[in-house]
Amino acid sequence: MAVCMPLILKQEFKTWIMRSLVFLVASCPCSIVISVPLAFFSCIGKVSKKGMIIKGSKHIENLSKAKYVAFDKTGTITTGKMQIDKLDLSGNMEETQALQYMYALEKNSNHPISTAIKQKVESKGLETQIIANQYEEIAGYGVKGKIEGKEVLFGNAKLLEKNNIKEEINKNANYLIVDGILEAIITFKEEIRESSFGISEKLNKIGINETVMLTGDNIESANKIASKVGINKVFAGLLPKQKLEKVRKLKENGKVIFIGDGINDSPVLAESDFGIAMGNASEIAESSADALLISNNIGGLPNIIKTAKKNMRIIKFNIAFSLIVKAIVLTLGVIRNSTNMASNSSRYRSKFTNSIK
Repeated sequence: MAVCMPLILKQEFKTWIMRSLVFLVASCPCSIVISVPLAFFSCIGKVSKKGMIIKGSKHIENLSKAKYVAFDKTGTITTGKMQIDKLDLSGNMEETQALQYMYALEKNSNHPISTAIKQKVESKGLETQIIANQYEEIAGYGVKGKIEGKEVLFGNAKLLEKNNIKEEINKNANYLIVDGILEAIITFKEEIRESSFGISEKLNKIGINETVMLTGDNIESANKIASKVGINKVFAGLLPKQKLEKVRKLKENGKVIFIGDGINDSPVLAESDFGIAMGNASEIAESSADALLISNNIGGLPNIIKTAKKNMRIIKFNIAFSLIVKAIVLTLGVIRNSTNMASNSSRYRSKFTNSIK
């Protein structure tokens, strides 16, 4: 510009050198470089005060554009705290022995059902030195191991079907199977998290199209809890792979937030557009998620999403305002022959930067 324009228009080099300097100063992207990251960091700070830590600014846009929110049930909608409701014996075992076998399988797990069994056994002083060898967790079904030379399985109703055990199935129950014989049926009751009530209605008000529950539990239990908290749609009896498929299906129609806490939720947390792990989540769930809800306050999620939406509006305004000001200054820099233009453009940019701070 400083060389070509004077030759083409046959004007003084001094004039076009000044105009080139105006272009050089005004085209500097300082306002955008400062305002955009500053807005993202401000959003992360505000969200952290509301009880959620976001792992980087790149996730905020997905949070602001979410159209669906999917929840795990146990440990997310509910507190994850369970108590034994009823224990029925159907074989040759006594209650104490049945509880000890369950305890041997579940004592190293942090699952809510495991915690309930451990609390029951330890409160009664029934701890034992019995060890479960060849322990294995069967995702979506339960656990298995060898105790005193016997093959022991403990899990949900699908475990009965998988092992071809003919029994009247209670989908709310868990079953203890020893060497292929059903020995005990145990049911649990769980507590709904206080902040979960009315969550669907609150999310709908801020632009979330639909709330969904994805759980491995039975449909009766899932529907009962979903109706109490107002969740629109329920998919129950899902294996981890099926949860993944449901989230992928939802993603075809918009951005998806998924909230979970367990090991089985980690693939879904990673697959969703914005994965949130509860504050008491397993280590693998935390590492797979984009954010950690350390407050465990589900009810704060609508305000967090609103904060993200507002942040994106501010960023878009900052970019638009910066580009408009630059366009005006550059246009005037070409039209007007002013030795003060460079300093004026710098002053405009300085005011803009101060205003966004």
